[in-house]
Amino acid sequence: MAPKITIVGGGSTHWTPRLLIDFANTPSLHDATVALTDIDEDSLPRMLTVAKHVTSTRGIGLEVTASTDLASALDGADFVISAFSVGGFAAMVHDIEIPARFGIRQPVGDSVGPGGISRSLRSIPVLLGIAREIERVAPDALLLNVSNPLSALCRAVTAETGVRTVGLCNELIGLQFWLSLVFDADMRRIDPVVAGVNHFPLVTSLRIDERDGFALLQDVLDHPEQLEGQPLWMNPPAASHWHKLDPGREWSKADVVANNRLKLAMFRRFGVLPGAADTHIAEFVPWFVQPATDFGRTWGVHHYGIEGHRADKADDDTYAAELEAGGEIPAWPSGELAAPLIDAVVTGTTRHLPVNLPNTGQVEGIGAGSVVECIGTIDGAGVRPRDVASPGPLTEHLRRVVTAHELTVRAALSGDRGTVIEAMLADPVAGSLPWASVEAMTDALLEATAPWLPAHR
Repeated sequence: MAPKITIVGGGSTHWTPRLLIDFANTPSLHDATVALTDIDEDSLPRMLTVAKHVTSTRGIGLEVTASTDLASALDGADFVISAFSVGGFAAMVHDIEIPARFGIRQPVGDSVGPGGISRSLRSIPVLLGIAREIERVAPDALLLNVSNPLSALCRAVTAETGVRTVGLCNELIGLQFWLSLVFDADMRRIDPVVAGVNHFPLVTSLRIDERDGFALLQDVLDHPEQLEGQPLWMNPPAASHWHKLDPGREWSKADVVANNRLKLAMFRRFGVLPGAADTHIAEFVPWFVQPATDFGRTWGVHHYGIEGHRADKADDDTYAAELEAGGEIPAWPSGELAAPLIDAVVTGTTRHLPVNLPNTGQVEGIGAGSVVECIGTIDGAGVRPRDVASPGPLTEHLRRVVTAHELTVRAALSGDRGTVIEAMLADPVAGSLPWASVEAMTDALLEATAPWLPAHR
């Protein structure tokens, strides 16, 4: 029987059009029921128009409904996708601008560091409310969380409820993409072993077309001249925010390496390869986004700032509007992982995808239960870790990141100001500030974002 998929935050112009098209490109989901639910009633009619265009153009039986009633949208769901942002830009501007006043320039500000902790405090209670409703009306559903801060949100649900939960992020798909550019390899033939957390997944070994990917990468780093002028099978998308070494020439493999130099420096030092974009990785370590490096820009770190986030939203709105008006429906996947994961479970097809799950030993040196990122095996039996791996020299650093996650969840549940400060001190970047600055920054964030927070004492 075709599944029912509920999208919480279904009015999102970023997530819903992409997910609906992915479902339309997945034969096993052609007759699925998709229930969109959102607290913003005005956002839903647009998505129903997009859905009608997708289903009628493709001639499929995908049934899409919309409601502001969470319980009815969840009733009978097999899969629930959580895709929301509490407070939107009105809240996020504080996550970025207040830490900047204290000297912390966050390239993204949505996962870790002071911005990620602040966002967690207002998002965790909301997701827990959704999860408890899932327990009540759809206890067998699988929750697929794509909202940030992904690690802390998933950890809160797995710690406080019995809802089966998987965090999904496509950063490792980006890793496979740029490696395919450098080595002319099929992305599907690039297989990493991963032991990390979301936006800081640490690749501990790598196969590329059955070859040792680390050895290939080391050779490229030892002999960079071999990449000069070597063309790419595909130019990088504008959304990557990459820059050519020579703007007057065509893209080359040397450009790809240059635009990943932060993670490659860490690979040469530690022997493990951070698998997310450098812009994300820089927020997990205190070594790169510093005044001496123009806050990471000499490393190629792209800073979104609130205006960059607004620009991305404007692009999403434009794309949704084009689909509403009858625009072309792509036949290729978006790169998001919800549809392939659901398809694997529904059809029993075995797939190996990046997933965020409670640690049951797949990441050595990290406490049991903490949410970690790994490669998962997905099939008719569900989702489970594929590998057991160690982050090696970065284990202690990763443990500190996970400790900050755990304290953040505890702070969101307790409403205790002191625990928020402890989470900030544990975070490798926020905790690099002087003690008094951590306290002052925390108080400023709590005061500015109070409209979206439970009371903190």
